[in-house]
Amino acid sequence: MVAVERRVCPPEFQDRLTRAVGKNQYGEPLFKIAWGQTFTYQAGGVWPKPRGDGFFGYRQLMLSNSSFSGRGIPCWMIIEWHPPEDYEEPAVYYYRNRDDTTGLQTLGEYPYRGRYEVAFKLTSTELRDGRLQVVHYHLDGMILDVLIPAIVEGQRMTMKQRLERLRQYEERKEKDEDRQIDAMLNNAKRKPLPSQIDDRVRLIQRQMGDLLKSFGRPQPGFKINSISA
Repeated sequence: MVAVERRVCPPEFQDRLTRAVGKNQYGEPLFKIAWGQTFTYQAGGVWPKPRGDGFFGYRQLMLSNSSFSGRGIPCWMIIEWHPPEDYEEPAVYYYRNRDDTTGLQTLGEYPYRGRYEVAFKLTSTELRDGRLQVVHYHLDGMILDVLIPAIVEGQRMTMKQRLERLRQYEERKEKDEDRQIDAMLNNAKRKPLPSQIDDRVRLIQRQMGDLLKSFGRPQPGFKINSISA
């Protein structure tokens, strides 16, 4: 079994992304580059045996994959900071995310300082030799050359423009690709986020997915090269 890796994004990569997209009111980057087996979020519930370890209460789970194993997905991902207003009022948040069986909050405490959510994973699913395979993209300067313009464009768009762009994407995409994205957004272990966050996530998924495909076929692995200025 492959060991869990606790990778951290090299500072020069994060600095370049932060310079391009800015910071929030707390001085934190609006977008971060995170490793799928490192970044976590708080969740409440029960993890029954035999799939789980019998734990009851609150614990940290991998944001990339809320599975019982807790191993996360070994890939680089772009995470986006969302302000508290994206999660509605605290009373509504606690009502929506309360597990009736355990009485615990499935998504933890209300994010009074906002929260980071996965915007895009640097992976793609390709059909090779009649089988769907997950291909991982390297974290290097060239990949940032592709991703940063798409992120900046998304920041400048109004919600109406985002929804219109989503409509255009959905009209062009095949139904099986829609099902793949819906499956990611509606992970069985996490309740769906408010619709305005879903819309933004779906847009970034669409934009970056197309850009990465046009970028060329990657080689499997997690190579980190020198970053271009």
